[in-house]
Amino acid sequence: MNTIIPVENHGVLAALRGFLKRLLDEKIVEALLVPLTHGGSVSPALVTNSAMLDEADPLMPIMPINTARAVSALTGKKAPTKLGVVLRSCEIRALVELVKLQQATLDDVTLIGIDCAGTCELDEFLTSNSWNNESLAAYLSAAHDGIEPEIKPALRVACQMCVRPAPENVDIHIHLFGADTTVVLPMTVKDEIAEKLHLTEAVQGEAWSVESSRVATAQLIGIRQKVRESELSSIRAKMNSNGGVAGMFSSCVRCHNCMTACPICYCKTCLFKTAAFDHEPDYYLNATHRKGATRMLGDTLLFQLTRMNHMSASCVSCGACTSACPANIPVGSIFSAVAEKVQAAFEYEAGHDVAEALPLITFHPNEWTEVGEEK
Repeated sequence: MNTIIPVENHGVLAALRGFLKRLLDEKIVEALLVPLTHGGSVSPALVTNSAMLDEADPLMPIMPINTARAVSALTGKKAPTKLGVVLRSCEIRALVELVKLQQATLDDVTLIGIDCAGTCELDEFLTSNSWNNESLAAYLSAAHDGIEPEIKPALRVACQMCVRPAPENVDIHIHLFGADTTVVLPMTVKDEIAEKLHLTEAVQGEAWSVESSRVATAQLIGIRQKVRESELSSIRAKMNSNGGVAGMFSSCVRCHNCMTACPICYCKTCLFKTAAFDHEPDYYLNATHRKGATRMLGDTLLFQLTRMNHMSASCVSCGACTSACPANIPVGSIFSAVAEKVQAAFEYEAGHDVAEALPLITFHPNEWTEVGEEK
């Protein structure tokens, strides 16, 4: 059902908070995972007291973590309660991949997706002190028109080239694209939830319609597709130049931040967090005698290539790895460039549909003949 929440004098954020409170108060969900503000920042928090939702702010354009990681921690094989989760599109896609990898479940989980006009780097956002009602209005106005928001600081590169900014296959879709959120907050809600909340079908008009949402979304995707093509073309050129991939990762310090931030890197025990690469001192000296020089600390390229091999089929290009990198390596763009080719080879779209089988872990009897092997 398409429905509309009126936006009154207190603004769209108050209307959104009011709707989330109804989900808790009317027992649609028993706990809600939602971004809460604290000290000028925002981070995901699990809420059971609806009064605490006065601090909720899913519209603030920052993403401290890909919250799919938190949903995985909360659900595992079974959700402990009726759980609602408010997520951006890339977080939903990552969660879908984790469900396929049996690291999370959607049973008893109400997915609440919100149109995402993009996020800023957390450190830049916190030091800019530029987020206020005026900048929120500019952000929402850009979403209405299907263009990039002119806010400071600039959006993360991963967001500038995101071509899937609207949530898919969710229970509640909160629309920002093509909507005049000074007047209405449109939503598409599953019929059974709408019935419990006594919601009515929206009369679509100038403030929002399905068509205005479609047009604005398509326009924004068109802008971002050009950025994506330019960014990934540049990355691939560097990967194929002198130095190649090894050169791009030459400043990696193997801090493991990218792995920790990545929602798809879920292994409880990782080879690179064991003593396997804690070499004896003589190892480095012997290697230096052979090669003339040895980079300290080493094995960084092996670390990155192993991780790339591990998760490129499920990479959703959220850019969390780039944001976490202290060496300013464009990890997300590198992985996106590889993931795009890998997923195209398998005709697979990461995070699109939980029913779509993961490549590489699904066996088909005729798969070798399809690529030219004889029977």
